[in-house]
Amino acid sequence: MLNANQNIDNWSLTKELSHDIGAVVPGKTVLLCGTSLVYYTSLIVMKEALRRLPSIAVVDGANRFDAYRLARMAQIDGRDPLDILNRVYLSRVFTAFQMDGLLTRGVEPFLTEAKTKVLIVLGLLHTFYDEQISVREAEKSLAGINAKFSSIKKNGISILLASENLTPAQKQRQPFYKRMQAMADDVYEVSSGPYEGIVWNRQKRMLAR
Repeated sequence: MLNANQNIDNWSLTKELSHDIGAVVPGKTVLLCGTSLVYYTSLIVMKEALRRLPSIAVVDGANRFDAYRLARMAQIDGRDPLDILNRVYLSRVFTAFQMDGLLTRGVEPFLTEAKTKVLIVLGLLHTFYDEQISVREAEKSLAGINAKFSSIKKNGISILLASENLTPAQKQRQPFYKRMQAMADDVYEVSSGPYEGIVWNRQKRMLAR
């Protein structure tokens, strides 16, 4: 395993992340945060994970799932793009209430439909930064999502959160980021740097479970 705060190249991180969300390490949450490159990296992780997993479930709250790019990645690897896309079960959400409903009441039926124990969530906080939901309601929803994640991980579900760092318009929503971090066992931060254009800063989470 990598040491905390170690900068690593894109390929090494991708290998570790795709291992972390695989069946080898069930019941773990990984957070990938930083610049918008988190979404590109999540596609690489999906591609690598689908080498050995029959399917994955993706919840997109930021409208950043790029089917064309994932298909192109598969094609470059000499794999069938249509086969890869058919094994991604995608649900797009556009409001905080939809995100809350899917990740609390709807997550288990969604995973059952996808026949997978791997859940990838893109842009968890995007909808909660929207002022259409009150700060109090958003905090309650995030607490409920965290509780549900803790529950499903006990059943061997592996979770990858990919979320771009954004500054909410309301200062009261800034603590939401730390709430999301607290959901994760491992946190990877991405920023521009010398390693193939990306620096990965890995922070090992030592959380009492």
